[in-house]
Amino acid sequence: MHEYDETTDDLAWAVFRYALNRIRMDPPLDGPLTVEQLRDAVGQTITRDGLGGDEALAVFADHLAPACISADHPRYLAFVPGAPSEAAALFDLVVGASSFCGTSWLDASGAVYAENQALRWISDLAGMPAEAGGCFVSGGTMGNLSALVAARDQAGRRSGRPQRWAVVVADSAHSSVASAAGVMDVDVLEAGTDDRRRLRGAAVSEAIEGRPAGTEVFAVVATAGTTNLGVVDALDEVGEAAAGAWFHVDGAYGCAAL
Repeated sequence: MHEYDETTDDLAWAVFRYALNRIRMDPPLDGPLTVEQLRDAVGQTITRDGLGGDEALAVFADHLAPACISADHPRYLAFVPGAPSEAAALFDLVVGASSFCGTSWLDASGAVYAENQALRWISDLAGMPAEAGGCFVSGGTMGNLSALVAARDQAGRRSGRPQRWAVVVADSAHSSVASAAGVMDVDVLEAGTDDRRRLRGAAVSEAIEGRPAGTEVFAVVATAGTTNLGVVDALDEVGEAAAGAWFHVDGAYGCAAL
């Protein structure tokens, strides 16, 4: 599996050339195709003998990549998966070739140290205290799920388990918050927003006070920049109204402004 030969060398240079050409060019916008169009163009790519590296790269470059919208295109204003710099794209190759699993200090102390440095920098930008910490996740959806799981765990340790757990969210919150609640089997208490589409403290207090009997609110979620309008909730008010519950701010979109 890890034997290096001339074939690998040739494929490596082909990959390098493709990557360099891609980051040098003005990014193409491209766009999605139908299943039928892709099937006609590509066919079955998983075969007994495989396509081989050169053919697989050609299929990707000629058919699969053009069927994806380029997130680094200047007209791309939709979802925010990240549009990395040229250096970031190149270092993806460096990290992949290094073949380590950055899950703990034991197996990747160097990577974890670098991650902690980046987290410290972001924490300082946000004005967080010296003891703040965290980890990088794959995106906003996993960020919301991870935060809510941590919040429920803390609440359970503090006060035990109620009949039902609940989280308070605005009607403008990202859909991933409700998805996370569904995965966790917790209830969502929706709070209305004001005429500027902001979640305010009074609405949070009303949602908490109006919760069903036997339900405990373990987290309140506010948004620092909604994905559709860029609205920032009244964070100070919402945090105060959380009344001891975990206060989670979804900054996947707006906190990039830091």
